[in-house]
Formats: sequence, structure tokens, C-alpha cells
Amino acid sequence: MSIMIKTMKGGKDKMEYQSKKGIQLGQAFGAVLTLVLVAVLVIIAIYLFTALGAGFTASSAAANATAVMVTQFGAYPALVGLVGTIIFLGIVIGVLVASFAFSSKGKA
Repeated sequence: MSIMIKTMKGGKDKMEYQSKKGIQLGQAFGAVLTLVLVAVLVIIAIYLFTALGAGFTASSAAANATAVMVTQFGAYPALVGLVGTIIFLGIVIGVLVASFAFSSKGKA
């Protein structure tokens, strides 16, 4: 939500509230940075679990648990791609809606 202050005749100020819906273009940097950081952390976790599992005996419970963790973390990169696509589409829709909203102002 943003606040606009307009000066009216006679020097009085009038405050108007404007709400912006959706993901704005200025918020894209934070969303993309968060997505990249999550992807990097998932890759590091998979690497660490794989390295940890190499140190155990093949049929031990610890090796089996490590293999399960690697398998579970292996599903996350697909989700990161899905979330990235949703963020991208939200930004595109937000830009299009904003451009149509501003282009129709002033027309009667």
C-alpha cells in the first residue's frame, strides 16, 4: 500500500491510499534471489549427504538413511523450477495489468 499526498486549492493537503496487488517488478530481485539461494542450499545438502553416505558401510543403517535423505532432497530441484515459473508468470501478469491500468487512465 502506498500513500499519495496531493495539495488541493487553498494549500490543504489530501492523502490518498493506493493499493498495489500482485508481484511488482521492483520485487522481482528479492524473489529471484531467494529462489537461487534455496536452489544452492539444496544442491549443497545433496552433495554433503552423498559425501557422508560414502563413509559408511554399504548395508549399514546409516548408509540406508543417508541414501533415503539424498533421494528425498533429489525431488526439490523440480519444485524450485516450478516456483521459479510461478514467480516469473506473476511478474509478467503484474506488469501487464499495471500497463493496462495506466494506459486506460484519462480516457472517458
